[in-house]
Amino acid sequence: MTAVMDRVGRSVISHPFAIAGVIITILLISLYGATFIQMEGGTDTFIDMDSPSGILLDKYNEEFGTNTIILIIEADDTQTPSVLNYIEKLADDISNEPYISGVRSAADTIKSYSGGQIPQNRAETDEIIKSLPDGIKNRFFKSKMMSLIFVTTEDYSDTSVRDHILQNLDNIILFSGTPPGVTVSVSGDPAYDKELGETMGKEMGTLVAITMVLMIATLGILFSYVRYRFLPILIVFGGILITFGIMGMFSFKISMPVIGAFPVIIGLGIDYGVQFQSRLNEEIQDKNLKEAILSMLRHSGPVHFIAMCTTALGFVALLSAPIPMIKDFGTACLIGVVSCFFLALLAVPVFFRIMGYKKSRSNISGLSADNNKNTGFIDHYNNFLGKTAVIIAKNPVKVILIFGLIAIGGFQFDSSIPINVDRTTYVPEDMPAKVNLEKVSSTIGATSTTPVIIMGSDLTDPEIIQWIYEFGEYETEKHDTINSHESIATIISRYNNQKLPQTKEETTRILSEIPEDTRNKYLSGGITATIEFETLNMDMAELNSLIGQIRKDITWFNPPPGITAEPTGNSMVFGDLYNKISSSKTEMTIIGIILIIAFLILVYRRFESLTPVIPVLMIIGWNDLIMYTLNIAYTPLTACLGAMTIGLAMDYTILIMERCREELEKGAELYEAIGTGVTKIGSAITISGLTTLFGFSSMLFSSFNIVSAFGQTTVITIFFSLVGGIVVMPAIVALTFKNRIFNAGSRTESERKEKTGSENPVSGP
Repeated sequence: MTAVMDRVGRSVISHPFAIAGVIITILLISLYGATFIQMEGGTDTFIDMDSPSGILLDKYNEEFGTNTIILIIEADDTQTPSVLNYIEKLADDISNEPYISGVRSAADTIKSYSGGQIPQNRAETDEIIKSLPDGIKNRFFKSKMMSLIFVTTEDYSDTSVRDHILQNLDNIILFSGTPPGVTVSVSGDPAYDKELGETMGKEMGTLVAITMVLMIATLGILFSYVRYRFLPILIVFGGILITFGIMGMFSFKISMPVIGAFPVIIGLGIDYGVQFQSRLNEEIQDKNLKEAILSMLRHSGPVHFIAMCTTALGFVALLSAPIPMIKDFGTACLIGVVSCFFLALLAVPVFFRIMGYKKSRSNISGLSADNNKNTGFIDHYNNFLGKTAVIIAKNPVKVILIFGLIAIGGFQFDSSIPINVDRTTYVPEDMPAKVNLEKVSSTIGATSTTPVIIMGSDLTDPEIIQWIYEFGEYETEKHDTINSHESIATIISRYNNQKLPQTKEETTRILSEIPEDTRNKYLSGGITATIEFETLNMDMAELNSLIGQIRKDITWFNPPPGITAEPTGNSMVFGDLYNKISSSKTEMTIIGIILIIAFLILVYRRFESLTPVIPVLMIIGWNDLIMYTLNIAYTPLTACLGAMTIGLAMDYTILIMERCREELEKGAELYEAIGTGVTKIGSAITISGLTTLFGFSSMLFSSFNIVSAFGQTTVITIFFSLVGGIVVMPAIVALTFKNRIFNAGSRTESERKEKTGSENPVSGP
């Protein structure tokens, strides 16, 4: 690896403008690719549509699913003749639009009970409303101040069709001649998903801007001892652009959690830029620029590449998750981390090869003395870290026991941390689409539907119809959370004087009498049917329990031969999501640890290479403790925390270990090596860590609760990672290398040649 970095360094020295040209070209291509990015916020982000459950959900949506847009009519009194006439006209105009398959409104209901005409006086309207069945009354006439129009659209998979339908509805409403005092707003899942995508786009831009401002301020204060202190900002901006470009060109869609990925990428990208620039600043103190570039890449390149790989492997572990939005988050972070690393690796030396680097007076830490006040602070801080590291190294067992016991205590609370998969709590409280959905719920009642899809060769067989009806009755009676059930069996019974037919001929006759629209809601082609269970609104733990019970009841109730039945729909998606988060959060962490351990053994082939994992395991325990203490729930984003912590913290622990090893190989005694190593790299790690921390803290400003909670936990994790690297790792190093003997002869061949100058030394300014 050192030889590869040596060749990279010589290429930078020989062809800086050519490499700069390649970098600029990649950035321009990425800028073009970023224009193809699409936002995604539907159910597809919660379930893998290629999984058995996803395929079943897709079939259910194809056969029975409809996209319902709800128009909310608000006025002092929506049941007056003038408002009902307006509703009728608006519904008629909408029904003539493309992709609209049906429109239901209060006006249609009144007309069907009054000879096809809307009454011209309020008293007559009130009499009709009083005579309506409770179900219809609650749906359309529960509130005098609000009425709903249900617009059913044809099934579509292209969001552009959805946007076209919604735009047409907005235009119709705009030119509908709304009466004074009447307002019309659009709601329903299609409108919700559209606004969610638009809000996510704005949110992402806001977060990136806040992150940049915080990092500029941090670098301006803490990194002022180097020239061009804001160069890492430009590097990370380029890394973000490349990430956008790759995601756009390869059609990766951005979902809610991916918003949280960009502060993560920015934070890690800043870390690489700061580390490389800080090491170059150190090397330039006693070398010319060309020699400093070569030395920086030879010493820092391999170590940071290994650290980057461990970080990337932490994100690779997220790709094992059964939840698409976690995979999306992992993919975005993986692309961003790799992009930022290689951009920093090339951009830092290329920039200074072209612009030059002014030497400054040397000091004990190798930092610039141009700013005496700031340099004095940095020197004092470095010396403090070095002395503290030596004290820790002389008492390693006590330090490890204290922090280890805290971690063990934290692990005990993991199972007590709540899990939140209610997506309505993830979005901004004041998002208009959410407010409108809550209005709809308050009008038609807080209920939901849990469908069971049934498949077989002939579902119109009387025996199967009987089973469907009896199973629906059994579930409704058994579970208090199920209010009612509706299926093709209940429809047939309703059209046959509350009796089920006994022969196939009788069943066929009754089915022919049922309106096609009604029949198709519950039966498709005679081979697919559904039972729609109306349930109370429940929290996800209760819903998950109900779905599990329904699955067991299906097995116990024994469907006829050749018949399969399985819960599906959104209730199944979010019920299963609860289970998936519960199981996958630990699995992802374990996979991340295994991947990193295997990688470290492959790269180093020595036992002490695994020691950086120990503080990382402690940090995971600390995270559990703080989440439990602050009552932070697991969500699809915070479920990533274990695997992500491994990737983030490994960067710091590996850098500390390798810098101490470097000092030992120069011939330093153990405690001297630890003190000197931490002194030289401590400020760089702290600056990059704090800059990363402030970058992540931008998520605290997010209006998306799922992102702000993730930001809160991640900021804490970054702080813990600094503690693990600067405080715990010196104790680990002291125990690991206590009886090891190092000497200058253990250095690599390329390092010896660099030291002796025997391999074509580079000269010049």
